[in-house]
Amino acid sequence: MHGRLRFVLVVFLAVVILLPVLLFGHIRFYSHRSRLPESGVETVRLRGIHDRVTIALDGRGIPHIDAATAEDLWFAQGYVHARDRFFQMDMGRRMAGGRLSEVFGETGLTTDRRMRTLRLAATAGRQAAALDDVARRTLERYSDGVNAALRDYGRWVAPELWLLGIEPDPWAVEDSLSIGLLLQLNLSWAMGDEIKRSVEMTHLGREMAVELWGWGPEEQRRWIPPVELPSRRPVEDDAILPPFGGGSNNWAIGPARTVTGRPLLANDPHIAVSVPGTWYAIGLRAPGIRVSGASIAGVPGVLIGHNRRVAWGFTMSMMDDQDLYVLTLDESRDRELVDDAWIPLRAVTETIQVRWRSDPETMKVRISRHGPIVRDTLDSTLALAWTALRGSSGVNAFLRMARADSVEDVASAWSDAAGPAMNLVAADVEGHILHQVVGRRPLRIRGAGRLPSPGSDSSWAWKGLADFSENPSTIDPKEGFVGTANHDLFSEGDYRRTRMFPADFAAPWRIRRIKHRLGAKTDWDVESSLDLQGDVMSGRAVALLKLLWPDLERHGGPTAAALLDWDGRMEVDRTEPAIFSRLILALALEIGQDEAVVKELDRTPFDAERILRLLAGGLSEIWWDDVRTEVVEDREMIVDRCLDRMDLLDHSIVWGDIHEVDFSHPLGNFPLVGTLLRLAGHRHPVGVPGDGSTVNAHYWDLAHPFSVMAIPSMRFVADVGDWDRSILVLPLGQSGRPWSSHVADQLSDWLAVKGRVLPFSREMIEAETRAELVLTPR
Repeated sequence: MHGRLRFVLVVFLAVVILLPVLLFGHIRFYSHRSRLPESGVETVRLRGIHDRVTIALDGRGIPHIDAATAEDLWFAQGYVHARDRFFQMDMGRRMAGGRLSEVFGETGLTTDRRMRTLRLAATAGRQAAALDDVARRTLERYSDGVNAALRDYGRWVAPELWLLGIEPDPWAVEDSLSIGLLLQLNLSWAMGDEIKRSVEMTHLGREMAVELWGWGPEEQRRWIPPVELPSRRPVEDDAILPPFGGGSNNWAIGPARTVTGRPLLANDPHIAVSVPGTWYAIGLRAPGIRVSGASIAGVPGVLIGHNRRVAWGFTMSMMDDQDLYVLTLDESRDRELVDDAWIPLRAVTETIQVRWRSDPETMKVRISRHGPIVRDTLDSTLALAWTALRGSSGVNAFLRMARADSVEDVASAWSDAAGPAMNLVAADVEGHILHQVVGRRPLRIRGAGRLPSPGSDSSWAWKGLADFSENPSTIDPKEGFVGTANHDLFSEGDYRRTRMFPADFAAPWRIRRIKHRLGAKTDWDVESSLDLQGDVMSGRAVALLKLLWPDLERHGGPTAAALLDWDGRMEVDRTEPAIFSRLILALALEIGQDEAVVKELDRTPFDAERILRLLAGGLSEIWWDDVRTEVVEDREMIVDRCLDRMDLLDHSIVWGDIHEVDFSHPLGNFPLVGTLLRLAGHRHPVGVPGDGSTVNAHYWDLAHPFSVMAIPSMRFVADVGDWDRSILVLPLGQSGRPWSSHVADQLSDWLAVKGRVLPFSREMIEAETRAELVLTPR
């Protein structure tokens, strides 16, 4: 009996301990086979390539591709993207196409339904059909390279696919276009702001709502439509809204303000946290093409970077490129009212394959003349008009930028590109600097997209997209620099602000700090530009503390003592930013939570910006009162109440202890899979400095206090003309592959805001090369 028990115990321990160890070793072995080499020379013979391609991999695993033809260049880029980032690419196309349920079962259905509704895959198909020969061939050759990696490695091209038991589908032109559209969706939040405003107006009333928004008589007259607005925001709306997007910074400094007499260009896009990161650094060289910078896995070319003569970078302009329309439907709900006529809606049946279910999910997507119906409830029926669903792809623009000779060439590359508006900043070897808004804005005769518009009145419908020539542009300004930070580009009273370019501009704190520092010296170099990207001085904190000063001095106590001596720097290892941010959170809840409860809002309508306006007298004193009590509270009572509570908290906590970025793998919470990925070295949360008001920006919102949702997704500084001194650093690393040494080897540099050279010349690339991959025809 004891012998049998011992045998059972041994077998049990073998299964529990030995099997996972063998599984771990099996996965790691096959994962190692398919990853890019990290040392030595690997030669691969491939079908579909026409000539020898050499790919030098530097110490960070960044590939520098040298091809004899442009066609082989795009093939090779697709090949290395797939071997380093295919799981990210596959999840991106599945997300865009509404196909997550094929992998995750019913868990993915809510997202799939909404993505099918948004029609990204259908739009990608339309864009593909409209491509010219050059763009089509570029995307085809890129797809050929991706598929060459899939043929050689199958599901082992990404170990996560093996763990999930998924065979990858071949890559197609439409997949690359879908990835581009998904990026645009993640950088467009006007739809969400419209829903939020409509809920605030219906629950708070017009007078209180427009006061919070800061709309004067002109804005109210032009921006508030004559339509019954949606009165609530269902939880399902979250599925149609993009992840929190944050903002971005870029600037170009003219030769008169630099040490070298050459321009400098810097860019740090702020994008929602992702693992692996959004960007993939790469160098591309072929006859007529020599470009280096940041690419997107799944898309050919370089989106932010430089060629031999010019550098470029982007931020979102914040122009409103999405409008919601309140539709009037007939009893069948298959026709919409347009003026005095009933117009049939277009209907498309979508079939969603659901893993572990015998029957697929079917749904009907209805499309109005404005765009797809994204919400249909008893409360309201909303259709979405969005420039991305009407415009062409940006493939040609990025291809033309790669061959540009000047800042004017870079700007004109976008002259016929239709899509969401962005701030392009460029600098060239002749010493010129430029800021140009690119993309196309909607032509509105009435309204401004601030609130849902009446869909039944044709005078409120878009009349097409505006011409590129109307976009703001600046070249070689007298200040000697240009810069953008998602800020208001127009002066107060400029008619373009309310009539032509309505936007949800970012608060001015980042751009004020950037302009202040750029204008304060004339000896800028790469290192000082990087230092500016790491700036954590919060002008908003300083302004709030100045207004709170009398309250802090009167109240006294440990909270007041700490903040009265603070300089406003949101440093990761200091206690004051944590104390200050918790105080602002407490004020936001104390001031606005009563309205949220009584008026049935999902959260307080107050944030730091609105608190500042209230303290400065820009909002009515009535907001201080808690409408749930018989007592009429005033400023002193509310601030003291918050300070009393703050004095009871632990003041030894530093900012980085609570202000964290979670770099967990997307599958990190899955049973067994998550364990294996943690063994592969995926990182736990890390503390970061700054907040949404600092140049080194890390964003959180009231729904997720201090949990960072958007970050500087890379940092790029170009020394124009001396390209080998340019730097680019990513938040994690190049590779998306578990067990690669390049999964997170840049994290420490990113946290410390340090630069790493991005080699460009043949000599520098050779000096930095640590491994080589050679592709030859089979």
